[in-house]
Amino acid sequence: MSQSSRRENGLPRRVSVTVLLALFAVPATSAQQPASPYVQIVGLRSDRGLLQYCVAARGKAFPNCGSSGAAMGAVSISGGTARIVLPALPSGDYAIAVFHDANRNKRLDTFAGIPREGYGFSRNPAFRPRAPRFEEAAINLPQSTNTEITIRYLF
Repeated sequence: MSQSSRRENGLPRRVSVTVLLALFAVPATSAQQPASPYVQIVGLRSDRGLLQYCVAARGKAFPNCGSSGAAMGAVSISGGTARIVLPALPSGDYAIAVFHDANRNKRLDTFAGIPREGYGFSRNPAFRPRAPRFEEAAINLPQSTNTEITIRYLF
């Protein structure tokens, strides 16, 4: 390689140009698009069934969202975990309720009012003999982009 193909810092010109291109090759859209908020669900006993979820805004029926939830659905379970990617929602406080629908009947099975399937809520409120109030489970979206819920089983 001749002296004219080297820069003053000792690097070949091709290497310098390649490094510069790599540094500035970040797609323009990646800086403009915020990451979608998601909820990671951990502690599921098995991969059988689905994880049902409901995201409720303040003032809506929580934790039994019915048809009034801001987002509802079901996701598959793999390796004892599940991930819910939340849709774009208006900024604000939301509470999330989830349950392990092991038999895929789309409802939380209970015995004498006690859940027979695993369940959980955003912010993982302490166990009480009642469902948490909205304020006990509320998170701010889209601020809380990495939320984790631990499933609790009573049976």
